[in-house]
Parts: sequence; C-alpha cells; structure tokens
Amino acid sequence: SSGINAEYGNEGKTKFMATGIEEPSLVCSSGKPLEQVDDFVYLGAHLKSTEKDFNIRKAKAWAACHRLKGIWKTDLRRNIKVNLFRTTVEAILLYGAETWTLTSTMEKQLDGCYSRMLRMALGISWWDKVSNEKVFQNVPRASETVRTRRLRLAGHVQRHEELTAHQLLFWEPDRGSRGRGRPKKTYINQLREDTGLSDDGEIMRLMEDRELWRTQLTTRTLKPP
Repeated sequence: SSGINAEYGNEGKTKFMATGIEEPSLVCSSGKPLEQVDDFVYLGAHLKSTEKDFNIRKAKAWAACHRLKGIWKTDLRRNIKVNLFRTTVEAILLYGAETWTLTSTMEKQLDGCYSRMLRMALGISWWDKVSNEKVFQNVPRASETVRTRRLRLAGHVQRHEELTAHQLLFWEPDRGSRGRGRPKKTYINQLREDTGLSDDGEIMRLMEDRELWRTQLTTRTLKPP
C-alpha cells in the first residue's frame, strides 16, 4: 500500500481509482484507508470510460435540443440557428471531448447523433432527402471537432512542462496486468492515429513547435518537417 499526506487532501472526501493493479490500496498518513471507486465525476465528466461519458453527454445534448424546439421551428436564418446550435447543443455534447478516445464505431455513433441533432435544429427531415453535405455545409463533423480539440490540448500540455498532465501525456504503465479481450484504445494510441505518426518522439517534436503544430491541426495526417 502507498501513503498520502492528509494535509494535501480531505481524508473523508478523497477517493481513488486504479487500473491494472491487483488489490490496490492507499492510506492517509493517519493510517485511514481511502475508498476505492470504479468511477467518479470530475469537472462534469465521467472518468471511467469514454463510452460512458459519451452516452451521458448525448442524453444531455438531446434534452437541450428538444428544449429548443420552439426556436428550431421558427423562420430564423440558417446562420443564426447554426450558431445557436453550436453554442448550446454542441457545447453540451462535446464537453470534455478532447480527453476522449474514440473507436471507429464510436466515431460513427457520434457523427450520426450530431447529424440528427443538426437536422432537427434546421428543420430538415430525412424524408426531405437532403444530403448531409447540404445539411452541414461549413459545419465540421463532430469527430473532426473532437480531433482538433484533442490535438490542440495535447500540444498545449506537451509545451508546458510545469503541468502535471505533461508527465502523463505519453506515459504508459510498466506494471500490472491487462484483462482478457481486445485492449482499450489509450490516449497515446489515439494521438498516433490522429497524427498518422507511430514515433512518439516525432510527435513530441512537432508539438514543441507551436506554429508548425497549429498549421497542421487542420490536416488529416501530420508529417514531420
């Protein structure tokens, strides 16, 4: 077991999660054991899994979209409806999405959900036989918005060594055991997929150059200079 100094946290409120560690335990300096939990909410986001957090964000976004039905049914201009949709419904759906790791199946679910919400906001039914290209126009797909946010966050964290997250960005566990079945996608794997690069050192060097990283955020595959 490991110890934690009580002066850095509230013994009664502090809890911990563990991954890949058999029979983990943490105790305060007073000797009181900390409660282990499978999941908890931090800044409005569920930490256990992307899938769980996405499902909760999706339900909240749909609720917000339905509450705005009165506005969607008006004859307001498209650009006004789109701006309102993105600052309300999209903001709720993609809250904290820069920390998500998405499988191809989840990306399709996310984009499909976003497309249905946008159609509702614009009053366009599937029966109208309007293509997604005409529905979206200059609105980016939700998965692309998530990707851009994720790369922007990762680049910021990599350039600021004083942040605790800097030490964790490319960290991979060297102990513990993995359960059976297909391994879950890690944040590092997601960054490799986002950038199209397999060399972590190359990704780090790209991130260190703020202007180069910023100009390449809009490309699907990053290339080393």
